[in-house]
Amino acid sequence: MEKYTLVQRVTRSFWLPRGADRRQPTPTRRLLALWLAALVFGAGITALGWDDGFGGSTVMAVMLLFHVGDDIIGGVRHRWPAALAALAALLGASRVTHAVLPDSLDAAWAETIAAGAGVTLGFAVAAAITRLPERSAGVRRGRRRSSGGPSA
Repeated sequence: MEKYTLVQRVTRSFWLPRGADRRQPTPTRRLLALWLAALVFGAGITALGWDDGFGGSTVMAVMLLFHVGDDIIGGVRHRWPAALAALAALLGASRVTHAVLPDSLDAAWAETIAAGAGVTLGFAVAAAITRLPERSAGVRRGRRRSSGGPSA
């Protein structure tokens, strides 16, 4: 029975069964708390000097990826575009921020600050995309709804 449950969860990540209800996106307060926790844990690890194996930037990125993965498993609408856009925003904003930071800054702090900017943008992008409205069935099939009959 456990194997069947695992297969159902993995399959649901890609294709929701017909008639299955989609989970609502993460509430805004919980999302803000998760974002702040990611920033605090990342900065805390860097401040304590525990960034030998992995730094605060890695912890922040993993927390964003766990959030996006939870949305994918839960069946939130627009989950795959949100995950890809959040990952792209994380990588892009981190690299751009790291490039503009001064060289006099410690390397660990530079990575943490850059990852903080990327994680912030990643959470914002994922939240915005998962809150987009669902397309109607007529538009999905390529048909337009009209009030009248066939037009000339």
